[in-house]
Parts: sequence; C-alpha cells; structure tokens
Amino acid sequence: MTGPRPPAQLRRYAHQDPGDGVCLMEYVSLLAGAPFGDDPACVHPLLNVLGRLVNDAMSDEGRNELLVLAPALAATGAVSGPYSTERIEYVCRRAVRSATAAGTRAGRRALRRERAAARRCRAPGRGKVARWVRLHGPARRTAETAVRTLARLPVQEADHALYRLLADCAEATGVRAGDRRQPRPAGGAPSLSAAGLSR
Repeated sequence: MTGPRPPAQLRRYAHQDPGDGVCLMEYVSLLAGAPFGDDPACVHPLLNVLGRLVNDAMSDEGRNELLVLAPALAATGAVSGPYSTERIEYVCRRAVRSATAAGTRAGRRALRRERAAARRCRAPGRGKVARWVRLHGPARRTAETAVRTLARLPVQEADHALYRLLADCAEATGVRAGDRRQPRPAGGAPSLSAAGLSR
C-alpha cells in the first residue's frame, strides 16, 4: 500500500484541507490515514507540539527536509516507552545547551537544566496526573525554548539544528528516524546512549 504523495512544499501553520497546503504534522496525519489535522493521535503528544514548532520555525527552503521524518513521527505514538516524554525533554535541553555559549550565565543555566532533565530520565515512575502535568507544562515549555533558541542561529545552521532536534526527539521514543542530512560535526552534543540514557 502506498501512502499519499508528498506535497511539493510544506507550509507554515495549520490548514483547513490538503488543497490549501499542508504542514509537517498535517502530512503525517495523511500518511497515517488519520483525519486531516496538525495533531494526529498516532504521534507522541510532545512530538506533535515539537513538530508544529519546528515546521513553523524553519525556512521555506529547509522545511521540505522534514518530509523524511514523517513516517517515523507517525510511529511514535505506538512505540513510546514509559519515559519518552522525559527523553524528549532531555534532547531539547541538550540542544539548548549546545547552542548556548559555554561559560556564560545562560550556558551554565542550560547545563544545569540539561543535567536535571537527564536525572528525570532515570527517575522512578510517577502517576498519570503528574506525567500529564509534566507533558502539558514544563516539557512543552522546554520544547518551545529549544525551538526558539535554535531558530536564532543563522538560517542554514538553524534549519539543520531544528531538523536534528526533531529527528533526535523521534529517536528518543525508540523509533529510528530517516536521515538525509549530514552527520553531526565532531564535538557535537552527545547521543542518548553516550549520556547513559539509551533504552
């Protein structure tokens, strides 16, 4: 079975129907056979938020690179592990830290927050209410901060960093994301496994 044909150009923001254009998450909904919309149920809730933010923050030239991530995003709702929200939050914190100058006040704060996110990945389980609050509060703000921080970089660098952020967050749920981008340069941020957070 073949899915919908990829759009000629991903667009910013939400649309009423596919004829008006599609953003990344709307394309994921079509790919998954879900009702058309930018919040498909087949995607991890935090990745839904992050996908919309990354789509809207990328340049028109770079946005279509996100198409290769659509199949992986469509699978994240089904395979997300018990600490997937915490893992996504950790990846977002790591991205903020890597984009912040070391030794500055902001750099030290970013490092502290990254370490706190890493500890949450190893923490014992919490109840459903606490996890819901974390997902819709601090974790969502962390994703927003990461996208805002990376979007301030020069355009091509921002596009690459935003793409990597979304791909790394999808992989943090246990799904292997497609990758047509160049590998991360030497000395880049460590992987989840290097940080002791592999599944």
